[in-house]
Amino acid sequence: MSTWINWNHLKEAKEKANKPSAGYFWHFRLAIDEFFFLLLVCLGSLLHAIFPWALDFKLLEWRIARLKKLKEKLPDDPQLKKVHFDE
Repeated sequence: MSTWINWNHLKEAKEKANKPSAGYFWHFRLAIDEFFFLLLVCLGSLLHAIFPWALDFKLLEWRIARLKKLKEKLPDDPQLKKVHFDE
């Protein structure tokens, strides 16, 4: 199966989220939130590259917080199970 197209993606996402009622719009909301988050991090990274004193270590804090949120929303995802946090 191609890694670019997975016709069973919504079904698999439902299982990884452990949320049987999740459908297209649940997935859309999660994906569009991730898109805007990554867009802001991308712009913030560009700003930080040009002005290193801007945003300090906030970009890293934001990425860690986002990964924690994704782990909550997708508790059965094998990729996110590889991510561990020391608190």
